[in-house]
Amino acid sequence: MADPHPTPYCWMILGVGGHGRSVTDAIRATGDVVLGFLDDGLAAAELVVGIPVLRPLRLLWDVKTQPCPQGAPTPERFVVAIGNPVLRQRWQQVLEGAGAPVGVVVHPRACVSSSAQLALACVVLAGAVINADARLERGVLVKSGAVVDHDAICGVYSQLGVNAAMAGGSRLGPLAFLAAGEVLGCGELRFAELELAPGTADLSEGVSCGGSSG
Repeated sequence: MADPHPTPYCWMILGVGGHGRSVTDAIRATGDVVLGFLDDGLAAAELVVGIPVLRPLRLLWDVKTQPCPQGAPTPERFVVAIGNPVLRQRWQQVLEGAGAPVGVVVHPRACVSSSAQLALACVVLAGAVINADARLERGVLVKSGAVVDHDAICGVYSQLGVNAAMAGGSRLGPLAFLAAGEVLGCGELRFAELELAPGTADLSEGVSCGGSSG
């Protein structure tokens, strides 16, 4: 679950698309503050839901170079708000390599069991349910209304679409995802599909994870 803290955290969000705006709502609902977005698609200083775009992602190689305007608070938490699991993993690795403080985002209207385990960089949106002894590994995304039932395991950077559900004891492998409304039955396993990278001839080399952003 999100770390309890007596004063609001200041957050920086990587990604300003629809998912980035949903993560913004979740952060604001907790009483925390979003300082700005980092995104390649918009010009610096453009406002999105009243929050400025501060610099493009491609320049984020050192978070210590003060991405905020002079005099603004320093970001205390970063989160990658990118729906594509592979891209989310890559940018998470950039943040970790730069020593950025990465947080966990849990919307206050999500229901998370006290026995559930949420690793760093997880995002759980409004209306989601994480039941007893479920485990979300690093970078998992659980969208609005999705359910991770008791003893289910979500592998690193896996994700559940809107109203998707994992029944008890089921498992999503690393980078795997459930589409909106899809159900994984009791004890079932889902792994990410593998694709050959361009120019490779067999599964012994060049394997990359496929699939859409969900």
